[in-house]
Amino acid sequence: MQTLRIVIIEDEFIIAIDLKEMLEELGYTVCAIADSYEAGMQLAKKERPDLFLIDISINGKKNGIDLATELHKMQVPVIFISSHTEGIYIEAAKQTKPYGYLIKPFSKQDLFVTIEMAEGHIKNRSTNNLFLPMGKYKHSVALHDLQLVKANGNYVELKIGEKRVALRKNLKEFEAKLPDKHPFIRVHKSYLVNRHHINSFNQLELTLKDGSKVPIGRTYFNDIKASLVLV
Repeated sequence: MQTLRIVIIEDEFIIAIDLKEMLEELGYTVCAIADSYEAGMQLAKKERPDLFLIDISINGKKNGIDLATELHKMQVPVIFISSHTEGIYIEAAKQTKPYGYLIKPFSKQDLFVTIEMAEGHIKNRSTNNLFLPMGKYKHSVALHDLQLVKANGNYVELKIGEKRVALRKNLKEFEAKLPDKHPFIRVHKSYLVNRHHINSFNQLELTLKDGSKVPIGRTYFNDIKASLVLV
């Protein structure tokens, strides 16, 4: 695997620079430094890093826990770096399912061990990519970003955020190319849907987290229920 690409979210400039130097000395790539929730969200979409290191106290109305909550929804790994040891912060941070929580001040060795412990999970995440033709090149797209696949004659249409990508394959051929333990479920003869993007469903249709509606085929309803954790 290539060196991990890391974003630092830290509002203390000197601390951010020191952290960047430590990471680079350890062989990691720091692709950006930012100090707010808004900048962090932009970097998650623009840089697509392997890992975020996030301080809890950052600039703006929203804090690092707010940012980590959104990154968790996007399946972006997070390690907290914070001086907060109070239970209220620890419990709130736990809800975002971080890959670690480093208490400031920490050593380079502490940083290295925490990232290395997380890297195995990140490696597993990074293998779940597809290379899709876009223009003259094939571009890597993470499976978790692919929301749905719709059959359209001899083509399939892939929905990746606001993008649409058409491939000259039928739905069965595309499904056969997916890796083992992929997150897609067949909900209709013409649709595959990423279960991580499902917000709600009934017997007739399901709604994705971005508000998109997808019809449910009558013969697929029981399979959908079996594929999701229902309470």
